[in-house]
This record gives sequence, C-alpha cells and structure tokens, in this order.
Amino acid sequence: MPSPLPEPWSDRLDIDRAHIWHPFTQMKDHEADPPIPVVGGDGCDLLLANGNRVLDGISSWWTCLHGHSHPKLMAALERQGAKLDHVIFAGFTHEPAVELVTRLRPKLPANLTRCFFSDNGSTAVEVALKMAFQAQLQKGQGQRTRFGALHMGYHGDTLGAVGVGELDNFMTDLFRPLLLRCERLVVPEDPRRELNPNLGGWEETLATARQRLRSFFETQGNELAAFIAEPLLQAAGGMRMWPPELLAELRAQCDLFGVYLILDEVMTGFGRTGSFFAHSQAGIKPDLLCLSKGLTGGTLPLSLTWATEEIYHCFWADYAEGKAFLHGHSYTANPLACAVACASLALFEEQPVMEQAARLGATMKSAWSRLAEHPAIRRPRIIGTVAAAQLVDPATGAPHPAESRFGWRLHRRALEEGLLIRPIGDCLYFMPPLSTPPARAKEAVDTITYLLK
Repeated sequence: MPSPLPEPWSDRLDIDRAHIWHPFTQMKDHEADPPIPVVGGDGCDLLLANGNRVLDGISSWWTCLHGHSHPKLMAALERQGAKLDHVIFAGFTHEPAVELVTRLRPKLPANLTRCFFSDNGSTAVEVALKMAFQAQLQKGQGQRTRFGALHMGYHGDTLGAVGVGELDNFMTDLFRPLLLRCERLVVPEDPRRELNPNLGGWEETLATARQRLRSFFETQGNELAAFIAEPLLQAAGGMRMWPPELLAELRAQCDLFGVYLILDEVMTGFGRTGSFFAHSQAGIKPDLLCLSKGLTGGTLPLSLTWATEEIYHCFWADYAEGKAFLHGHSYTANPLACAVACASLALFEEQPVMEQAARLGATMKSAWSRLAEHPAIRRPRIIGTVAAAQLVDPATGAPHPAESRFGWRLHRRALEEGLLIRPIGDCLYFMPPLSTPPARAKEAVDTITYLLK
C-alpha cells in the first residue's frame, strides 16, 4: 500500500480536484485516483509527498535529460535570474539567446542557418508549417496548399500540429472540420530494431514501401508545401521505429518535387536515439528542424525552429512588400530558459553524456531482452535509450480490451513499486533520463517483469 500523505496535502488535493484540469486526463478518474503530489526531484528520481522516491521512467514526458534539479542547470537559472528574467524579443536581443545559437549551431546540419524561438514542441511545429507555406507562396508556388505527414505521427496539440498528426490518436478526429489539408503516408516499422526480429521478406517490404513513397509524391508532390515527420521514431503513435532508408528516400522525393522537409526532433533530439539528432543516422538534412523538450534538459519550456538560408530569404524584403514572418509568442527566447539550455548543451561538452547514454542503452537492451521472454510481451524493440513492447493478455496473446485500461492500472501499480511508467494504449515503453545509472534501469525493468506476473 502507498504511504499516507502529510496532512496539508489533503486540503491541497481538494483544491486541485476543485479547480485544476490536468492534461490527457479524464478528470472523473481523479475522484478515485487523485493526482500524485511531487515535492522534489533528485537525479533520475521524483520525490513524492509521501516520502517515496520514484524512478522517472518516462523522463517526465520525454523532457528530462540530465536528471531532475541538476546543480549546473539550477546554477545557470539562478545566475540568469539575478540579471534578466525576461524581455520582449521583437526588436531586442540578449546574451543567453546568442550564446544558445552559438553553442547549438555546430551540432546542426550545415544548411540550417536561421532559427526562430518559441515555447514548446507544438509551437515549434506551428512555426515550421507557417514558414513552409508562406515561403512557397512567396516563391510563386500558390498551388502548394497541402502538407504531407506520416500515418501514426504526432506533432502536438495545437490545431496546426493536430492537422499533420494522426487523426485516430487521442480523439483528434473531433477537430477535423477545423484542420489544414494533409495527406498521410504509411511507412512500415523496422523489424531490425526488434530484439528477436523476423527478417523474412524484409527486403521486399522495404522495396514496396520505397515504391509507395515515390508513388505518393508522384500523386501529391506538386501540391505539398512541406512534408513533416518524426525521424526514425514515432513516439506518441506507439513508439514506432521506422527505417532510415525510407527517411533518406523521403528527403530525395522532397528534393525532386520541391517540397520542404520538416523534421520534428522535439522528442528524438539530444541523444535519445543513440545519436545527437536522429536524422543523422539517415545521412540527410532537413529544410526545417523543430526542437524542444530536451533543449533545456527538461527544466524550462523553450523551443527552436531552424530553417535554411533559402527559406529565410523568401521573407527578406522591404516591409511594404508584406513578406515578413509575422509570428511570435510572449515568452519568445525567454532569457532564463535560454541560459538553462546553454548549461544543458555545455554538459554534453564537459561530461561524457553520449557515452553514458550508450552504456544506459546497452543495459536497457540486455534487461529488455529478458523481459521479452515474458508471455505478456510482444515485439520488444529498442533504439538508443528508448525501449518499447506491446502488452498482451498472456493467456490469449491478444491485446487487452481498451475498456480494461490495463496500461493505466499497470502505471498506478508501478508507482507503488517506485517506478513511473505510462503506457500508450497497449504500448509499454521505458525512457529514463540519460543520466540514469544503468543498475537503476535494470532494477526498473525487473520491476516491470514482476508486475506483469
């Protein structure tokens, strides 16, 4: 049984349930299962109000890179707070923004030279979509009024981002009448990421998928302003790991048909997939790159949309021509967030972050291989430090009925055992901070195995 909460939290939870609307939640659930009060963070752990420690096995929705309350990130926040908290970014600039661009620029593809600041992953995507459409229009390509995207993709919850996401995800089909025009392409998952792959017929499947991709562009390409994709890993779509060969083909077809390629590395960036950016594994460069989540190490909201010089110059004109990119946010390039992002990037230079991530990934792969033997697990797979599998009824091998809410119940039971996991439907995944000690990751997978008995 969970430990009792300190007395003040009884009243605080009453206030929470009376007034706070939580994300991705049917609020009626909290009548029986109230939100879990968190009072602190320490490395890979969250500290709960009842005194328990919980390993953050989902990096707090895929944001936390270096552990919670990392002293160097907190020190950067404190130093910047003593100098400048915020300033309008229209017509002004500041040192943390300039330093952030200077630190990040060498890690990017050489063709990405211009960046636009915003607040989160959804806004980074909105910026990219608007830039792509307006740039095409100002080049005289007014027929390009559609976007392309991958089936089962997810790019955020603002309306533009929903429009290029999978409409079968999270009841987003409700908003269909409000959404932009998008054509979706199906790509297969890559069995080579599975721990016990069946590669029979894979080359034929890959060839068919490549031809389907080419046919998609032959049919749709001349009307697309841009194509958006999460490189190699479709996260909220069920941790779908797709082939780098198809990402390379996507780049080639975008070039052939004059379509901008937007890569959404909001989740996959900053070391999650085994490389600093996932797209480098396909040897390609996007025209627009969306970054957020791990940009500040998971500490503060901040995002960047990087663009090519060619796109930037589609907007370069006298003001009277009406070609400026008239978009912005109140907290664009917030100095506190920029300073913390600089400190996060500095850790990649000062400490062996990627080597630690590689060790963590190797341990996770070994532990996940043992979990794969459990009869409740199907299609175990891993990329970098992201491990996933499908949950099934061990008696039948079939997925659990949606109404049984098996994943939710597993989540709540895992919390009692000191582990935060949050399956997406029947997709179990484990994605701890890159700083997680490998031994802790092994213990977490052992806990999952125990809970599935």
